[in-house]
Amino acid sequence: MSFFRRPDLDKFFNKILNSGFYAAIQTVWKSSISKISNIARSIVHSLKKYSVWKKSISKASDIGRSVVKHPVWSRVFRTSFLSTGIRQLSVLLLLGLFLTTGMIGNIEEATAETEETIASVVTAHRVLLNGKEAGLVSAPASALCIMDEVLKDAETLYGIEVSLKHKPVFEKVTVSPEQLSTKDELEEALRKYSEILVKAYALYADDEEIGIFKTEEDTEKLLDQVKAPYMDDAVDAAVDAAADDAVSDDAGSVEEVGFEEEIRVDTVYVPFAEIQSVEAVMAKVQEAQETVEEYTIKKGDTFWSIAKAYQVNYMELKEMNSDLDPDRLQLGQTIRLSYPKHLLNVVTSEIVEYEKSIPYQTETQKDSSMYTYQTKVVRQGKEGTAMVKARLIKVNGIQKEKEVLSEEVIKEPVNKIVKKGTKAAPASVSRGSGRLTWPTKGRLTSRFGKRWGRLHKGIDLANSKGTPIYAAESGKVIFTGRQGGYGNLIQIDHGGGMVTYYAHLSKIAVSKGKSVSRGQLIGYMGSTGNSTGSHLHFEVRINGNPKNPLSYLP
Repeated sequence: MSFFRRPDLDKFFNKILNSGFYAAIQTVWKSSISKISNIARSIVHSLKKYSVWKKSISKASDIGRSVVKHPVWSRVFRTSFLSTGIRQLSVLLLLGLFLTTGMIGNIEEATAETEETIASVVTAHRVLLNGKEAGLVSAPASALCIMDEVLKDAETLYGIEVSLKHKPVFEKVTVSPEQLSTKDELEEALRKYSEILVKAYALYADDEEIGIFKTEEDTEKLLDQVKAPYMDDAVDAAVDAAADDAVSDDAGSVEEVGFEEEIRVDTVYVPFAEIQSVEAVMAKVQEAQETVEEYTIKKGDTFWSIAKAYQVNYMELKEMNSDLDPDRLQLGQTIRLSYPKHLLNVVTSEIVEYEKSIPYQTETQKDSSMYTYQTKVVRQGKEGTAMVKARLIKVNGIQKEKEVLSEEVIKEPVNKIVKKGTKAAPASVSRGSGRLTWPTKGRLTSRFGKRWGRLHKGIDLANSKGTPIYAAESGKVIFTGRQGGYGNLIQIDHGGGMVTYYAHLSKIAVSKGKSVSRGQLIGYMGSTGNSTGSHLHFEVRINGNPKNPLSYLP
């Protein structure tokens, strides 16, 4: 760059002014200044992107300013040759330099290459679905259109409304046209990466999910199936086990059916595989969800004591253990103390009407003509009847509450009337601790009590066959004839619940229904039935329970 030093510039301009070049340039410049200026502007515009041009313009401007300051410039300035100013001069200088060095050709080549590169790329959008790249599209609308087709196909397949778990995301990028995805490529990727959800209905009981169904009608179908066993109008269970009042088959109707739990149905979007059938959920609902609590019977336990100790309703305890007899509990026996719980527990309100028995009372009348130990039934009692209307609240068919709404007496009870003697007993009866006389003569061979591992219910008086047998007290003969191990047997009712037995007789001398007096002949000793020899087996029973005869004999 030694050419641009001050001494060199002096020589350069002196030569220009002293030669014919100046005059020629002046003539040509006037006619060509416009064209040259246009060329310069075009070159500046084409090369404005390149830093080399910017540096060259800057350097050329410096050179232009140095030329203006030269003493010769005052002569040149008078011409219109350089009226374009320093920047045009700088351009002309560079133009000359570029023409001599071949730089213009290189710049034109670089510009062509750049324009070709710019023309070979396009603005596109990267499609991201569920965090994965599905393809490249020129516009998001094309991908969304394909995504809609995928959803429509899924909706046709499942037969219900569908949705996407993740929406497509678009990122703006610059790529070559060859990198753009084809429709088939994009559709395949969208189907692969999309997580399609279907519209479904979730059933909840107290916020616990019971199941997910394809339609809202399926939820109703399940609830109806759960309630169905308890919606029958016929009520054939016992209303009040304590009174044993049975409900007739056509006496009840279901007033209301609901659930113990709070039921809720929500619309949800889930994968199709999570939808359940009504049958599958029904099977789950019917499974017991709570272990039944049990108790083992101990000595002295009764249903009443157990119900009180564990705060269980007595009637519920009987219902839960209907296979057991409360009066015959055995040590080590297991009973249930609670009901199994279900996911859905049906509550019913039933109105029932049933007949209830009204018990009769017993009236006692005094009779001076009878001994104090004698009684006589004057009139048998008869139960009355009442029609009861009640509301029953049940859970899963088990009664929890009962409300009597009305009670109407249909038939009044008839009281039982019993006469009781007030006359003092004869001396023969009142002696000792008894009131009977010995029924025969003989030797006491067996007493009342345990014998051969079982209870001997009377005493045995042995004597020869045919020995007379007498009534131990006045009374009425209620049985005569042969009876099992007793052989020939006579039974006499003496009133007051006392009955005497005379067994193993060889002959009976009275008949059933006849009244006999104390000491009257009734038969003869023998050995009929289970007997090892001639003897009288004599029993005393009070209200059906065997008592020791010796306690009633003198």
